[in-house]
Amino acid sequence: MASAIAVVLTLSVAYAVGQILYWTAPDIVSPSPWVKIWLLPEPTPFKVTRVLLVVGWCVATLLALALLLTRRRATAATAAPTGDTGSEQAEPMARFDATARPRLTLRACQFGILGALVLPFAVMPLAALGSNLPQLLLCLPTTGAALFLVHRAQLYRRMPGWLLLAGFGWGVLIGGGFGLVMITWFQRYGAGYFLDFQRPRDSIREIYTLFCLNGAVVAEFGKAAGIAVLFLLFRRHIDGVVSGVVVGAAVGLGHNLTETVHYLGFVNPEHHPAQFWDRQVVGLMAAHVAFSALAGAGFGAARWLPERRDRWVAVGGGLLAAVGGHFETDVVLMRLDQSRGEWFSHNETLSLLLGIPLMTVITSGVFVALYVLILRRGLRAQAAGLARALHAEAASGPSGGAAVTGPEVALLLSPARRLLLEMRVWRRDGTAGLRHLVRFQQAQLDLATQRWHRERVGADSFIPDEQQLREKVIDLKGLGGTSGTSEVPARKGLS
Repeated sequence: MASAIAVVLTLSVAYAVGQILYWTAPDIVSPSPWVKIWLLPEPTPFKVTRVLLVVGWCVATLLALALLLTRRRATAATAAPTGDTGSEQAEPMARFDATARPRLTLRACQFGILGALVLPFAVMPLAALGSNLPQLLLCLPTTGAALFLVHRAQLYRRMPGWLLLAGFGWGVLIGGGFGLVMITWFQRYGAGYFLDFQRPRDSIREIYTLFCLNGAVVAEFGKAAGIAVLFLLFRRHIDGVVSGVVVGAAVGLGHNLTETVHYLGFVNPEHHPAQFWDRQVVGLMAAHVAFSALAGAGFGAARWLPERRDRWVAVGGGLLAAVGGHFETDVVLMRLDQSRGEWFSHNETLSLLLGIPLMTVITSGVFVALYVLILRRGLRAQAAGLARALHAEAASGPSGGAAVTGPEVALLLSPARRLLLEMRVWRRDGTAGLRHLVRFQQAQLDLATQRWHRERVGADSFIPDEQQLREKVIDLKGLGGTSGTSEVPARKGLS
């Protein structure tokens, strides 16, 4: 938890740096009318964010003091003698009360600090989404379908749905909000530092290039912070490149939704179809999704690296790929868009239907291919590890509680056959039967995954106890009929 708080503190530090740069920026004095674009008034949501961030810092400081006092009291209560109570059973209960209550208070303070530091960044996204409700409703179906596709990309063991939604929510509110806030800061101080009226054309080019660089850094940093927080808090579920890519893609989808609605809110309505086609159809699984998926892959790869230096290299490499890809896409896309009409003889329909996909392939295609290849390789490694663990579990026989039987192994290792079985169970038993089947098979795959992880180099305390997972599988088998429905397709050799 302390590491997660340190991560979100970096967001506040970055904001404070932007505030200082704004305070110290030289004033822009010029009679030119185009300079007004750098002197626009502050948006109201941005003003509210500035106030709430200061309030959040104060609340976080008070909670940190409360946390420190609670920890000291808990240490003193644990070290102090309980005295002669006259009962041997009273002493354990007293010790439990002395440690359990402070533990709950500590946890509440820690989560309170996290919330106080990050929730103010949600103001600008909420304002954008709330003031552009039709655009939001237009984008929800495509984004929801993409999120479902990302979830199903986990062909074997899947992380809980709430964790995927948490990543998506971070991208929508915190990642998107941090990006909007920091971009607004740069819009307000960038010209003061870099605009040169003796060579205005060159300086404007420099400002727009730096604007792309700033946008790439702050957007990917805000998304990567969410991936890092989820990784640190729920490392038991984010345990490899597959889960890292998936949670990163979910964060990217959330950020893309906020950015799309925000842009649709202030561009000319005549450009809405082109923006929707670009951001919610052609580039939906590219751009932000690709960049944050690469960052997530870095965290997933770092999970099993024994050396601290190697872990930092993996995480830093993923983040560098995300920032570099974002910057390259923005710069190149801006140049390509200027000549897109000439490619198709200024035919708007062809320029829209063919030009935008072509530009997406040129700018983001290599990054999409990279995260797909990483995901594919991770799934292959996962399948090999699960095969060994499932066969070992099945070989244990009755001594292992029959959590996994021989005929079930082939079924669990075949995503296509499991999907076919899910469809058959849904048609026969409805949604309740399907949910039970999925829970049962995911419990089996989770048991095998943790057994595989325990045998790997770098196994740590985040791996749960196998016996508890095995008992969960056996309990689900005992609910009636699930094990039978799991084994029948394996015997019939469904394909």
